[in-house]
Amino acid sequence: MSASINGNEIPENAGESSKAAVGVDPVTYNHSMNLTNWIFNVGYLHQDWADVHVTFFQSGLKAHRVVLARSPYLAHLLRNVIPGSTIHLNFVDENINQESVHIALQHLYNPSHNLINPSNARSLLAISYLFGGMPELTHHSYETIKSSINPQNIVDLVQWVSQSQEFPSNGFGNGVPNGNGNGNVMFGGENGSWEGSEGRYGEWSGRLKNDIINYLLHTLPSSIPTPEITSNPDLISIFSNLPYDLLKLVLEFKEFPFASMQERFSYTKKIISSRKKRINSSSASTPGPGMEESVVLAFKGSDQGMEIHISRKPRKSRHLWKVEG
Repeated sequence: MSASINGNEIPENAGESSKAAVGVDPVTYNHSMNLTNWIFNVGYLHQDWADVHVTFFQSGLKAHRVVLARSPYLAHLLRNVIPGSTIHLNFVDENINQESVHIALQHLYNPSHNLINPSNARSLLAISYLFGGMPELTHHSYETIKSSINPQNIVDLVQWVSQSQEFPSNGFGNGVPNGNGNGNVMFGGENGSWEGSEGRYGEWSGRLKNDIINYLLHTLPSSIPTPEITSNPDLISIFSNLPYDLLKLVLEFKEFPFASMQERFSYTKKIISSRKKRINSSSASTPGPGMEESVVLAFKGSDQGMEIHISRKPRKSRHLWKVEG
């Protein structure tokens, strides 16, 4: 028999592992599982013996401070909250929604990584990174995003990972710590470049950026027959919409499967032309001269062959002068 809360079906013994932990005394293990099931069913499903009411978006949960305090972020917010109080969670991160908050709170009572899917993984990565104290949920969210990368969502994922990490106060005052602290970006790069700057979700943004680069350099081209690389419409569309730093990294990468350097040069010119048309079509609503991209084919030396260099510079604006006779 199963119970349902917030639209999610939850097995009656959801807190119980299918296997006893290896090396653990059976009595201790059974006691732990019984306690976990009791806390989940009585505390979360039935919301009995609650000592704080947490509201968020258009929903809420009667919860228990001792359980919520597993999250460093929530523990900070609850430090001075007296029993019986109501607190409202405000989120400035637009990636966080009502469903993801419910799942994250449920995870504090009982493992809920089985509720992650490609449609909610990004939101769950955002909320679990903010809350902290739930590495399994964060890791499974990341793995789901990584495993679902495809030609149809790669550009959208690049834009999502490229989001600014700066947030104003979250409604509870400045200085509320992020649950995971600072992450370590896993690759180098110049400060401010797409591949070198820390993303909104620290280490996890860094991992996803690495995964995106690997997908564009290896996985995606390997799925296309080499003779069709330069004519594949999906590839042209993807490259035409990538950030400049990422486009430069991929197309200058010597192992990207072009038949020759001349073919690489010609293809890059075609991509830049496509990008220019896209930019010009939207420039009417974008004031200012913008940036102009170009590519050159350069000789490395008498014995080193050729290479391409992609660059950009501010586009020169044309000044029209009115001459009166």
